[in-house]
Amino acid sequence: MNRRPVPVLLIVAASLLTLPGCRSFVMCCNNVFAWRNTVPADLTPVPAGKTIVDSSTGKATIDGAESDDPTVDAELTSAPRASDDPAAPQRFEIPKELLGASARPLQLPPIDRTQSIEQRRSLMSSLFPEIPEAQDPATAETDGLPLSLAELQQLAADNSPVVRQAVASVEMARGQAVQAGLYPNPTVGYEGDSLGTGKTAGYNGIFLTQEFVTADKLQIAQNAQWNAVRAAQADLRKARVRLATDVRRQYFQVLLAQEQLRLNQAIAKLSAEVYQAQIDLVTGGEAAPYEPLQLRVFAVQARNQVIQSQNNLDAAWRQLAAAVGLPEMSRRAVQGSVESPVPELEYGTALGFLLSRHSDIVAAQARISQASCNLELQQVTPIPNITFYATVQHDDTSPLNDVASNLQLSVPVPVFDRNQGNTTTAHARLVQANQDLTDARNSLTGNLAEAYNRYQTHTTITRSYQTDLLPDQVRVYRGVYDRFRLAGDQNIDFAQVVVAQQTLSQTVTSYLQSLSDQWNAVIDLAELLQVDDLVTMDGAATPSTSSENAEETLQ
Repeated sequence: MNRRPVPVLLIVAASLLTLPGCRSFVMCCNNVFAWRNTVPADLTPVPAGKTIVDSSTGKATIDGAESDDPTVDAELTSAPRASDDPAAPQRFEIPKELLGASARPLQLPPIDRTQSIEQRRSLMSSLFPEIPEAQDPATAETDGLPLSLAELQQLAADNSPVVRQAVASVEMARGQAVQAGLYPNPTVGYEGDSLGTGKTAGYNGIFLTQEFVTADKLQIAQNAQWNAVRAAQADLRKARVRLATDVRRQYFQVLLAQEQLRLNQAIAKLSAEVYQAQIDLVTGGEAAPYEPLQLRVFAVQARNQVIQSQNNLDAAWRQLAAAVGLPEMSRRAVQGSVESPVPELEYGTALGFLLSRHSDIVAAQARISQASCNLELQQVTPIPNITFYATVQHDDTSPLNDVASNLQLSVPVPVFDRNQGNTTTAHARLVQANQDLTDARNSLTGNLAEAYNRYQTHTTITRSYQTDLLPDQVRVYRGVYDRFRLAGDQNIDFAQVVVAQQTLSQTVTSYLQSLSDQWNAVIDLAELLQVDDLVTMDGAATPSTSSENAEETLQ
């Protein structure tokens, strides 16, 4: 029966009829997804801001926006309003959008000479409140002995999963090297021939085959794998250095946080004392009432810096505990000082030290040797191995019950496949490995130049803070404030005291940042040189003796 071909136009028409269904399905899915996307996030409204009352207009505002709500309960401060006379000078207006614009104007009662100093101080204490002290969270443990950097490094080495992974990689490479040199096993089995011939058992016996590897292929292959072991050991060394670097960095972050807390506590104490001294001047009628408030702002800011320093110290300890692999370790004291002398190192010495022992150089050299051995292996691979075959069988086809034996030697003839492709690949890999070594040297040299530049720069800047900037700024501040307190000295105004205190605080902050930059540069340099001892740089450096401690400067 002949089938008539289906017209092409009919097929096209049927296909077009099915398209609306597909399209409607897609549109349905799109509508579902679009509906899901219309569900907004954060449905709970953010609470409104504080109600602020403008002392000049008497209007209540919420975060600077005027409010007509009569239920707003706010107490207006008694402040003189601007005169309606256009010719009268207008009072300085604080923008109502500014937080704190509704604060009561400071009104100091007139000085009563009949009052005692104690009475005046009691009155001033109500106008100028004391600075609340920062609460010490007291999270540090006091039971155990302080931890040294060496003890922290040992804890990290015992608990690091990264180092264990690198050790496992070395063992894997070692196993592959052992396996590469093992000789092929012989094959022993049963062989039966001519079974059932003449209604006999035929030939029955055992056979033995053995492949004899020629041209030292096994030794060459094993040498290649032993070089892979060397490369894995270099990677293990790099993993250990990276772990030591992480511990060093977090260790000095803890020391820096301790120093930051100590210096900020000193600044806070100084600011509180100056604030109280200025209150005494106002009490005696020797200073304007607003002057202590400006100093109180500085004192509160210093107190806030102390709180931040305490939190930074807690965070630094938690990061250190995580770096050593014990994130739940309780807080303990840490030995050392961030102001300890840094090692001194010459660039030429560092460069020679770097290029002679860095793990990237060692690994690149090992991979060159591995590629060279692999090229040699591919070149001798066409030399055929010899396969030996022998069999001993009992001849049951004759009444003599003789024993028959066979020997066979065979070799593959490299006529077509002479391993040309693998040889070319191995040669290219050797060229690539040599270029990797050159690239590693160039990259390490460039990294050393950048790290040494930061090392030189920040150690010099830190030393200048310790020997010049901090002592000079403390002298300036003392001198300015002492002259300001002298009665009748018209050459020093309060603005100079404010500037001197701000400059001192900024100098201390910059000094702490310089200390952080200095030790980060030293740690980066130690990581690049892959030293085991940070202080001596494994004999490549000597500790500096010119660094001075800045502790006495702030006392």
